[in-house]
Amino acid sequence: MYDLHCHILPGIDDGPAGWSAALDLARVLVAEGVTFVAATPHGPGSN
Repeated sequence: MYDLHCHILPGIDDGPAGWSAALDLARVLVAEGVTFVAATPHGPGSN
């Protein structure tokens, strides 16, 4: 399964606060069967 809109990058936009939380999120994604993640931060001027 692919996740094409994932805020997994720490400290950016709606992402986790740090790397530890990002790794926890990655583990949850793998446990749920996700095999590909597109890390999608918002661009300048977007919401």
